[in-house]
Amino acid sequence: MNKASFSEAEAFLAVVDRGGFGAAARELGITQSTVSRRVAALETRIGKRLIERTTRRVALTEAGLAFANDLRDVLARLADAEGRVQSEGSEPEGLLRVTMPTAYGRTSVLPRLAALSGRYPRLRFELDLSDRYVDILAEGYDLAIRIAEPTQSGLVSERIDRFTLHVCASPDYVAKHAPVERPQDLAAHACIVQRTYAPRSKWRFEWSGDLIEIEIAPRIVVSDMMAVQSLVLEGTGVAILPSFLARDDLESGKLVEVLGEAGLPAINVFATFPHHRASLSKIRVLIEELRRGLIR
Repeated sequence: MNKASFSEAEAFLAVVDRGGFGAAARELGITQSTVSRRVAALETRIGKRLIERTTRRVALTEAGLAFANDLRDVLARLADAEGRVQSEGSEPEGLLRVTMPTAYGRTSVLPRLAALSGRYPRLRFELDLSDRYVDILAEGYDLAIRIAEPTQSGLVSERIDRFTLHVCASPDYVAKHAPVERPQDLAAHACIVQRTYAPRSKWRFEWSGDLIEIEIAPRIVVSDMMAVQSLVLEGTGVAILPSFLARDDLESGKLVEVLGEAGLPAINVFATFPHHRASLSKIRVLIEELRRGLIR
């Protein structure tokens, strides 16, 4: 397979997997007209129409469906072989576009990326720290750090970390308010929430062998978990904080754990990346660095 036919096949499969020429162009990092031209060239070369185009959608012809199934295995093996050869004895290089949750990224990922940057000077990074959900295929990211394992097709996920959750308050807040002796007592307290790690109105605990769901009326709702941490440290209220933010403050006494005997779920963290980039050496070295630095 020469370079031209490979790019044509890659464009065709991107259209199939993403359901359109525009989405395929965003995934491949090329223009929509280039995708269309490559697919047309492929159809001309093999003498078969593969895709039926309409104004609203694309649909595979019978020949297109059969060709797509045959191509997947061929291209996957080719990409794996190419990645293995490139990674042997060579230094990873190029741009890595990574998106991650703000608080987790600042506390747990950036230090590892800094170490990786020092080790591989030919790597460049473009980092997105935000709590919005990023469609990495549509927006062209190489990798996403996710708190939940994605189910979107075309993506591969590997667990890199795990953290626990803790109900926290400042010693000053605890001293000034009624004690919290059971989960139900939280309903009468000033609760601070952030959507990623705690529901807006319901907190769930395992308590004395039972699963308990508490309805709360949040005093403050914010979009950033580090803001939740700051508000709790100021004595504003009670919040569920992840261990990567709460650990140092709990050890120093700046925060105390409320309902320490209550069970809260541990949360897995995943590195997620497009399937067709799984063998790229720059992605592999990043995942290995995150695993080495984070899993406890």
